[in-house]
Amino acid sequence: MDRLPQIAEIAMLVFMVSNMLAFGMRLSLGEVISPFRDIRLTLKAFVANFVIVPLAAYLLTRLFHPAPAYSMGIILLAASGGDPGVTKASQLAKGDPAYTLATMIGLQVVTVFYMPLLLPRLLDGVTVNPVKIASPLLLFLLLPLFVGFFIHALWSGFARRVWETLDRFSSVVLVLAIGLFIFIHFDQMRGAFGWRLLFTCVAFVAIAFWSGFALGGPRKIRRSDLALQTLVRGISAAMVVALTNFPNDSNLIVGIILCAVTIILAAMIASLAWLRFSNASDETPAARDEKQSAFDSNRVHTT
Repeated sequence: MDRLPQIAEIAMLVFMVSNMLAFGMRLSLGEVISPFRDIRLTLKAFVANFVIVPLAAYLLTRLFHPAPAYSMGIILLAASGGDPGVTKASQLAKGDPAYTLATMIGLQVVTVFYMPLLLPRLLDGVTVNPVKIASPLLLFLLLPLFVGFFIHALWSGFARRVWETLDRFSSVVLVLAIGLFIFIHFDQMRGAFGWRLLFTCVAFVAIAFWSGFALGGPRKIRRSDLALQTLVRGISAAMVVALTNFPNDSNLIVGIILCAVTIILAAMIASLAWLRFSNASDETPAARDEKQSAFDSNRVHTT
């Protein structure tokens, strides 16, 4: 039992490395960059994820005043954009797989450099070292991603055979890590969910979703994709920063987990609701299937 926290932390780090390695092996660098040629939509995505959402989190924590550790957890989530879970939510909502995946990776790359600059300005009364914040993000996010790009470029056949297995492995490890964290901190979680934290998390999730939805137009599929991108924060990045920079603050982990659970539930509900009520979508199911096939075919040809 004493080793469970260490096992959970190692599992989270293994997930991040294997997940980013799989994404790098799945896509070429050109495929990741391609969606960002739409400068207007790219700027909207960055404004929603790195200006509106962090500002909303900061103001909400000042309004509802949850415990300091829980406020810090929410701000960590707000400062980190892009999470692998968004690809599952977008798939459920019949979104654009190429745009979702490439934008998610792009947001994670920006997070590595933006988060160390933003956190010292949002965390009042807490001394944080930007270099110490950036180091685990570079090591566990950016480095395996570019190793994956390197493998994809030099050994495309190997990358094509391996990435899906590696992706499934990372999903299993993520479930293990989340399960362990919930088991370890269950008593704290049960006692922590007061009205202040509840209102802060719900309001944060609502603002994150609607900011992306408002800025994602005019095409409806882009609205849903960007809304999910702003809703599903960089949970894994927030966790690794918390584990490496504040290893003895279990309340911080509890705050991140509780807010992350709220995000995951909201993402599932939003995806199902969008799928159910978007009968006036500007793309038919056949067109979406054709887009998915074209995306998969393009990956094969570019390798």
